[in-house]
Amino acid sequence: MKKFSLGFLLIFLFATAQMSAQVSATTVKQKINVGVDVFTDVWMNVPSGMTVRTLNPSANVFATYNILVGAKKTGNTVFSIGLGIGSHVLSSKTNFIKDVKADTISFIPVPSGISMKKSKMTITSLEVPAVLNFKLKHGWHAGIGFKISMVINSKEAYTGTLSSDRITRQVKNKGIYQLNSTGYTPSIRFGYKSFDVFAAYQLISTFRTGHGPALHPISIGISITPF
Repeated sequence: MKKFSLGFLLIFLFATAQMSAQVSATTVKQKINVGVDVFTDVWMNVPSGMTVRTLNPSANVFATYNILVGAKKTGNTVFSIGLGIGSHVLSSKTNFIKDVKADTISFIPVPSGISMKKSKMTITSLEVPAVLNFKLKHGWHAGIGFKISMVINSKEAYTGTLSSDRITRQVKNKGIYQLNSTGYTPSIRFGYKSFDVFAAYQLISTFRTGHGPALHPISIGISITPF
């Protein structure tokens, strides 16, 4: 996976170098965008009997360097590449991770006598996004993108009782084992000026094959680039 990631990074850097020769003189402010994605994750391949919340809100922050493809007056395509930090969230009222350090990660049902409000898994990653944006008329645009993500942090937050004492507690278990360290996510987007709507699908399972459920998040949300 690491070789695969390095290969994509080299491709992006090569594309950047080739396109830079076609960039007209612009200010640094025009070349750099800073923005945020606000979205919810829809989880595929959830274990049988497990109920996942309809909304799993999360966000990414990013900065990209923008390269105009073609002449300044006639070019209508912009290639953007950058860095960001983002997360995926899975919340459930029915299941929680039995042991975050296990050889095989399993989401088990809440035992009888235990009252659980929710269990929330959060995975945070360093991201390298790349987008090819096509300018349309009157400020509208459409784009296709691809993102490489590398996990830097993970945790499960359990809220509920732990025994028959009926005392509600919150327990955080950090460092979930068996996660795939790298993810690959294509996306499509459509927007007006600084606002986009987008959808993205993570190609690789969240957990290593055979060491956890084959979860794949579909992210649906909005992107705002005020700067």
